[in-house]
Amino acid sequence: MINDIATLLLALLLCHALLLTHLLSVRRTVLGRRPEIRLLLLASLAMSCGDLLMMLRGQLPGPFWLVLSNSVIAAGARLMSVSARCLLVGRGLCRIDLTCWLAGSVGMMVLVALKLPYSWIVSWVSLWLTLLLLPALLLLMHHGRRSERALRMVLGGCVICLLSTLTRAVEPHLAAQEPVSLLQPASPLSGWLFLAMTFGAFSIQFGLLMASFERSAAQLEQMATTDGLTGCLNRGATRALVGHEIERSRREQRPLALVLLDLDHFKRINDDHGHAAGDAVLQGFAQAVRSRLRQSDIFGRMGGEEFCVVLPSTDRAGAHEVVDALRREIERMTVTPPGGAGRLRVTVSAGTVVFDPLVERLTPSADQLFARADVLLYRAKHAGRNQVQTSGWVSLTPV
Repeated sequence: MINDIATLLLALLLCHALLLTHLLSVRRTVLGRRPEIRLLLLASLAMSCGDLLMMLRGQLPGPFWLVLSNSVIAAGARLMSVSARCLLVGRGLCRIDLTCWLAGSVGMMVLVALKLPYSWIVSWVSLWLTLLLLPALLLLMHHGRRSERALRMVLGGCVICLLSTLTRAVEPHLAAQEPVSLLQPASPLSGWLFLAMTFGAFSIQFGLLMASFERSAAQLEQMATTDGLTGCLNRGATRALVGHEIERSRREQRPLALVLLDLDHFKRINDDHGHAAGDAVLQGFAQAVRSRLRQSDIFGRMGGEEFCVVLPSTDRAGAHEVVDALRREIERMTVTPPGGAGRLRVTVSAGTVVFDPLVERLTPSADQLFARADVLLYRAKHAGRNQVQTSGWVSLTPV
């Protein structure tokens, strides 16, 4: 068992070194700049140093090295816990983290200074590690289900680590003989517990790395498809979804309405009140429209003050009613610009084109629907603005 734990320590050091090398290689990328990854890098560095100190403990006798090696390992455990907290709730290192770590180190120094049996030192370190990791487990149980799937690996690793440390806190006192050191355990169970703690720690670290990667990928995907100002889909994502909705409309034989909305005299707002006021109007408009749409509807910004709404399973009469209700809602809306200087009002013109596969045999492309809606929007603008023009896609006879 002595050789087994020594070999396990060497494997543990190599694995931590490999993880540390990977984290260092990505530190200048989008993933590496995330705060939880930086904390994970520090945790991996502390774990690597702690593994090395434990391996060299036989060549570095004395109580100082015993305290130092366990304190470095404990620092790595706390940094892992803080990394999970940073990912889940956005809180990084704080004073209480340092206090918990220092309290454990001082307590261990006291035990060593009193020359208590090694079994009591094992129990103290095990309970210390349990308290350092416990906050991560509680946060994962509360927030982890609503977050990335890889956090299940982190949760499992925390459970394994905590069960192992709690068992290890009791095991030396039940053994037939007093343990001398980590490399000279009192029973074979010590080796298995050390293996379980090692597996749990790696599950936490790799799980955090994968969860951070998941979140980065999701954020990049959102940036690629979402308009940053209004939270709507951007032009490219909207046009792609319109093509899918046309095919589904044809396949399911259900009508589809496409609406182009354009804010009236928006340039005056930017010229008279500034672009910050214009941004506030766009945000207020998007929020008002979004609040009246169904979950299945599509809402995107085509550029500037022009927006697009796609209404699946909506016929010509229903589409005109929905869009006219949106027009009235915008007409009643007031927006307070930054600085609170007065209230701004705005109106919107809309062109609505409806494709009904039960009535029209020809299936349009996305470009054709957009072109028809643009013609209707042009008519609404030249008819006096603040109105809705609606038509089937083949016939441009408006409602």
